[in-house]
Amino acid sequence: MPLCGLPTSPPPLVHPPVCSGTCPISAQDGILTYGMKEDGSARWVDLVKATPEQLNTLSEACQKATFGRNQEDILDETYRKAGQMSATDFTTRFNLEKSGILDGVYTHLLEGFGEAGKRIEAELYKLNVYGKGSFFKAHKDTPRGEKMFGSLVIVFPAAHVGGALLLRHDGKEEEFNSAHILSSFDAPTVAYIAFYGDIEHEVALVESGHRVTLTYNLYFAKATPALKWSPSARSSSDLKSSLSSLLNDETFLPEGGILGFGLRTSLHRMKSVLKGTDSLLARASEQLGLETSLKAVYSKDSGVIMLDSILMGSLGDEQVEESIIERLNRDYHGDILEQDPYDTYDTSTVTEVTWITQMSSLIDLEATYISYGNEPSIGYIYGDLALMVYIPDLNDRGLAQDSEKSEEAEL
Repeated sequence: MPLCGLPTSPPPLVHPPVCSGTCPISAQDGILTYGMKEDGSARWVDLVKATPEQLNTLSEACQKATFGRNQEDILDETYRKAGQMSATDFTTRFNLEKSGILDGVYTHLLEGFGEAGKRIEAELYKLNVYGKGSFFKAHKDTPRGEKMFGSLVIVFPAAHVGGALLLRHDGKEEEFNSAHILSSFDAPTVAYIAFYGDIEHEVALVESGHRVTLTYNLYFAKATPALKWSPSARSSSDLKSSLSSLLNDETFLPEGGILGFGLRTSLHRMKSVLKGTDSLLARASEQLGLETSLKAVYSKDSGVIMLDSILMGSLGDEQVEESIIERLNRDYHGDILEQDPYDTYDTSTVTEVTWITQMSSLIDLEATYISYGNEPSIGYIYGDLALMVYIPDLNDRGLAQDSEKSEEAEL
């Protein structure tokens, strides 16, 4: 999926402490499933082409929206009138990581505001539906933890008029009119805006239609020792030196772990014929005695699984009644990296990967399956290639250091 773009009119907000833009999405990214029942049935809506009746049904399934005041959630429809749904009560096919939106947020919100070098994480918080007559008076977001620094709002192309987001800082007011922005696009597109938590903002009155949004809490990720390397490196010496420094750092994965490197190698090239920086990463790691493995990483909704094999074509004629991630876990015995809250597999099996470089989304592994619903339909799951480097715990890292010394002795 291409990186996010910017609307032609009005101009985007791309100066700290606010940034905004638009991002094209696939025809499937607007599908949202909610109202899960014990028998496995659920409702769903396509937010790209939803009818007013479908959006009314979604709105009616929401709870009345509250807001934070003095560390409490307050319900007061004279101050905020809208619907909300917790992230645990719905699933969406919109994939924030693959969209490229966080890259734009990092560039315009962190680098430009003295925060360059910090990593960020986005946590899906809530779905909000603002129908006709809905609004949210001026407020500041309630911090959801010490590391939270801001919010990201994704606005889907459900038709609506009004509901502009008004932001005030440094004595100035700016407007993010998602209804106007999205009306200029023919292809499926979302609008987004990210801002720091101390920015006062309000949602203006929605005059008609439904303003449907996903809100993410933005956090500074836990600091880890930096692996400094350049994509244009011509040898593995710099990479090897950086990896060696990490292994000697007692604060870096003291109990061991897995490093993940998103690859740029084409689908038809496997580990033995990796090229460019992909090859350098594998070579530098193995010279230090570290085990490496090429994996196919697939994601669907809020689940992510890592497999030893690449899925090709159709996954069979049998209808998948559970989550596709759960099915892959059962049939392929992969490693679960992120768990869909509706899946039933044991959470203790979730594997943690420390991503040094994110996957490029340039490879686009794709497979199809027959998904469960009111009637059978074709579902899609997408993946990318990644190189996993397995880090031993502190007590065993001497092996890697001894390997390096032995190599130097031979030279």
